[in-house]
Amino acid sequence: MLSSVLTRPEEGPALAELRPELLPNGAEPEERVVYCGTSWDRYLAFDKKLGADRPGPRLYYLDGELEIMTTSSEHERVKEWIGAFWEDFFLDSGIETKPRGQATMRLALKKAGAEPDKSWCVGEEKDFPDLVLEIALTSGGIKKLDIYHRFKIPEVWLWRRNKLEIFAFGAKRYEPLRKSRLFPDLDVSLIERCITIRSWTQARQTFRTGLSAA
Repeated sequence: MLSSVLTRPEEGPALAELRPELLPNGAEPEERVVYCGTSWDRYLAFDKKLGADRPGPRLYYLDGELEIMTTSSEHERVKEWIGAFWEDFFLDSGIETKPRGQATMRLALKKAGAEPDKSWCVGEEKDFPDLVLEIALTSGGIKKLDIYHRFKIPEVWLWRRNKLEIFAFGAKRYEPLRKSRLFPDLDVSLIERCITIRSWTQARQTFRTGLSAA
């Protein structure tokens, strides 16, 4: 179990350890454990103890709640495939972007921290990305939209329930969109369709063919 292989923060009990059953297709889901009453300094110390170059686990922090998450093969597949589709779209459209990957984001004054699945700056490099992708094969954990609202990220894309959900930053909360404001020409349904193709070569060829036909 996740909590048995990680050194637990010293402050606060675990709110919940979320280890759902296998996904309907038999794939492994993510695992999460959330601790409450974790100070900002303890969060930073825990992150440092895990090491800067670690492949995992991933940490999210909001107002004293610390989520520790390990991903799965299916999580990583969806993340990498969507990221590659976006890169193809950016290149085909001539859109200048700066990929930031899952670079850690922190705001001490707003008590928020995140390590997104994928992120990009559009145009020039910025302190925080314009676009964030989060993969959620299962529910639970800290609400990622609440975290990213602290950073005023213009758009957050969530993959959940086998669909892409797009959210735009609003004054009080994120607003759901039918299509991206940053990339209105990007065919979301094409990405969703290609994710279901189990062959990576076929999926990418299908996506590129779809781009050419648009």
